[in-house]
Amino acid sequence: QDVVESIMMGKGGALHGMKRGALWVEMSTIDPDSSIRQADQAKKSGVDRLDAPVIGNPQMAAQGHLALLVGGDESVFEKNLELLNQLCSTVIYLGKPGSGHKMKLILNLHLGTIGLAFSEAFVLSQKLGFEPGVFVDAFNKTVQKNYFSEVRGPLIAKGDYSPLFTVNMLLKDLTLAESEATRQRVALPAGSLVKQIFMTCVNQGQGEMDFSSVALTVQKLNGIEPHSRES
Repeated sequence: QDVVESIMMGKGGALHGMKRGALWVEMSTIDPDSSIRQADQAKKSGVDRLDAPVIGNPQMAAQGHLALLVGGDESVFEKNLELLNQLCSTVIYLGKPGSGHKMKLILNLHLGTIGLAFSEAFVLSQKLGFEPGVFVDAFNKTVQKNYFSEVRGPLIAKGDYSPLFTVNMLLKDLTLAESEATRQRVALPAGSLVKQIFMTCVNQGQGEMDFSSVALTVQKLNGIEPHSRES
């Protein structure tokens, strides 16, 4: 958020050159407090602003299946809905400024948690004698299936951790989510552990690999020889 604030609100920043009534759509994943601060400054400058971080990955972008999580004044949202619909196939209005960034952190906390849970189940299946592909196929034929298992599961089974969303990116979001939880005095026992595990991933050199490489970390913890294309 420091970079965004410097570029937009710093000395000679873009906000100072924007005309009254212009629109600033902030699509970065940043601290919600920073998002609210930016919205306040934009309003003082007569500039409309929406926070609109994206949910999805490059593959989904190519298929036109991204979602926008939008926060800001509802009147600004309604006025610019046609434009937002051209950016993403799904546009979700969540409320006042900062709401889009808050929801992005919440959803990525969940993403990291199910990624770790799937990885633990995957490793247990290996220890119990199942081939990787057998576990993933069985998982995805039950009510347990989800986005992670359907998209990342087959890649994990092949040891393919080509980055769609890196460990470093997820860890940044988990850190921001933890900060928000601390500020609100919300206990996240699983979330705190998830953050520590992904920090371990980084310390093992997996920062620029896909976040699904958490499966590698769980394999290493359990003495299973990883079968990664990256190693």
